[in-house]
Amino acid sequence: MPDTFHLKLDNLSKRYNVGPYVISEFNYEFQKGRATALVGPNGSGKTTLLRLLSVSAFPTSGSIKYGDLNIFNHPHQYLSKVGIVYDQPDLPGYLSTIELLEWVMRNRGLWNSDTQNKINGLLDQLLLDERRNNLIGTYSSGMMKKAQIAAALIASPAILLMDEPFKGLDEESKQATIDLLKDFISNGQILIVSSHIKATLEPICNDYISFPLH
Repeated sequence: MPDTFHLKLDNLSKRYNVGPYVISEFNYEFQKGRATALVGPNGSGKTTLLRLLSVSAFPTSGSIKYGDLNIFNHPHQYLSKVGIVYDQPDLPGYLSTIELLEWVMRNRGLWNSDTQNKINGLLDQLLLDERRNNLIGTYSSGMMKKAQIAAALIASPAILLMDEPFKGLDEESKQATIDLLKDFISNGQILIVSSHIKATLEPICNDYISFPLH
């Protein structure tokens, strides 16, 4: 079962070196069972916020807490609850999707007798066909995106961070992904998803944050 904690941003600010603030004293609480869209033009700060939420960047000031846990003080504990889909794929081309998902589950200590069925069931939902057994390095952009989404979801995270999640997907695969994300939210988890096209997020998102934030 997912954790019941909220994800809280308190006076969060970020700037790079001595440049202007990309995010300035931003306060927000992402609640369980809700999907929040980060919307705005390219370069407006959406990816910066996702980088902070994934602890791949650190704030200039302020904090992010998951329950009572400061995510920057305890990144490994926090990230064990998080699934991430980046805008640009960075997956091992020498593995198949099946092997990648098996590695994720074993690495997190979640492997059991039913895991193989869970992996194949998720890939069926994402419409990734028998090529799930081919090396990721041979994939099209759409297949790569499906592999990313599967890797982010397979461990049943409490929080899912997604940057341009429908990029490269055909309409049928996009709808299949939307259905999966609706299930994810209905299970009480937190979804935070970014896109520069607001209309693509309307089928799944309850809340919207408009960028730039300053």
